Amino acid sequence: MFNNQLLNKSDLQKKLTEYLSSYNVPNSDGESQIIIAYAANKNLFIDVDFKYIDFKILQKVVFERVSGKPLSKILKQRGFWNHVFYTNQYTLDPRPESEIIIENILIDYNKVNKSNISFIDLCCGTGCLGISLLDEFRYSECNFIDISSEAIEVCKKNILNTGLYKRSKVYKSNLFQDFPKENLIKSDFIVSNPPYIPSGHIKNLEKSTLFDPILALDGGDDGLFFYKEITNYLYDIEYKGKLYFEIDPLITDQLIKFLLEKNVKISYKKEDYLKLDRLIKISFPFTD
Repeated sequence: MFNNQLLNKSDLQKKLTEYLSSYNVPNSDGESQIIIAYAANKNLFIDVDFKYIDFKILQKVVFERVSGKPLSKILKQRGFWNHVFYTNQYTLDPRPESEIIIENILIDYNKVNKSNISFIDLCCGTGCLGISLLDEFRYSECNFIDISSEAIEVCKKNILNTGLYKRSKVYKSNLFQDFPKENLIKSDFIVSNPPYIPSGHIKNLEKSTLFDPILALDGGDDGLFFYKEITNYLYDIEYKGKLYFEIDPLITDQLIKFLLEKNVKISYKKEDYLKLDRLIKISFPFTD
């Protein structure tokens, strides 16, 4: 179907785009360029030399893609902020809507002495949030926490790939259970994208999302289990830093109700580029 009998990479890209579109693959034009670049062992389509395209690899990727598997899970990589992150079946794929978190933290800490920032990426997965912030706050340090041993290995790989290992520490822990309390107390803020899909809604998710690990999706009966666990623990130890949660419109109202009843301050709620609730920033009554 796709072979080196085509004249050039532009003809190949056009034919591949049409084929992907026939299977209702979103952004088929962009994905066709990514696939061709991958098959030629290049990062960008513009750098591809037609004679170096491996058509066996291309055919394999296309077959998996039209069967419904996300391209990021096939190629085991996904772009986020300023880096391409390694991802696999054990981690949630970095998603562009999460970049609103990075944007707002950068605004909040724009006038702060960034050399003194210490923060935590809780439920870190690939580490895309913490790594992106480390890269922006050049003299900061980040503690990465995840319960999954496999996700921890993915995070470590991304830390090494981005050269940020000297300012990173990685912990396998069920939330804060096995994390040094002194590290938590001295942290300026916590960023967390916990599992937040209500258990009963998982079966109704898009097929592509179901290639992500259930462990990273299932937020309990109401989707609030991890938000409550995290908030309650930080409240009990009188945490004085800020907390940035990624959220979902499905659970926004219930989460806000819980936070107000808990007597924590909601600094702001932000929408992503699709105008969907995506970020909530809170602080605790013990803040100086």
